[in-house]
Amino acid sequence: MVVVAFVIGIMIWIGWELFFVFPTRWLKVERVEWDSEVNKKILQISDLHIRNMRVSLNKIRRVIEEEQPDYIFLTGDFIDRTEKELPKLERFLSMIETDGVESYAVLGNHDRHLTDVGTLERLLNRYNIRLMKNEWVEKEDVVIVGIDDYGRGHHNMEMSFSFANKKQKDVVVLTHDPNIIQELQHNYSMLVAGHLHGKQVNIPYFFHFVYMGQIPRNGIYKGKHYGKHGPFYISKGIGQSHLNFRFMVRSEVTIHELRRIV
Repeated sequence: MVVVAFVIGIMIWIGWELFFVFPTRWLKVERVEWDSEVNKKILQISDLHIRNMRVSLNKIRRVIEEEQPDYIFLTGDFIDRTEKELPKLERFLSMIETDGVESYAVLGNHDRHLTDVGTLERLLNRYNIRLMKNEWVEKEDVVIVGIDDYGRGHHNMEMSFSFANKKQKDVVVLTHDPNIIQELQHNYSMLVAGHLHGKQVNIPYFFHFVYMGQIPRNGIYKGKHYGKHGPFYISKGIGQSHLNFRFMVRSEVTIHELRRIV
């Protein structure tokens, strides 16, 4: 009986590791193409939940070195709950700065759990990552717009889109919660978000049991889609919130390739 119990225990452990833990370590590099007026490459990293991130920094560094992106977009939820996670996050941010890629970030709903959100803001600034809070920046080839978190009501779309864009450059938007699509009244070329983790636990009707907005309840929770004012992409994220496992959903970073229309 002891041997049988031991064997059953081993099988349960193997099953748990294979189906629930391994997907959190098995990083997938998703590739998305966008029609554009320019040729650019953007690396999106979303939903670190750094306390629960099992993907190694070396794997992420290799992606950056191999892909050589023009920009890095960090689309929120750097931490899961508390200030205790900030030292681990600092190691990640240091790695991003070392690679020397121009980087932009927005905050997510979990980042607001911090007693002092300014601590995170200062940390991002220290590592030369521009935090965008309902603002925009015009680059030589694109306009980058960063909208603060919609789920916690920190968004301001009028401020975010308060530019003229006389040269009709591509408008590239980063935000955390894709539910903002329901209220967005401004045209854009592409929008990237996260928040939904591709369900994290991929079972039918998941978002009917766990309410995270109308967009996922309508069956839109990952990948590229088309809204009234432009196309958008929802990342499955790289970390986990609440329970530190995934089922049938791999951790993800995303390469967005903007390709000039000939």
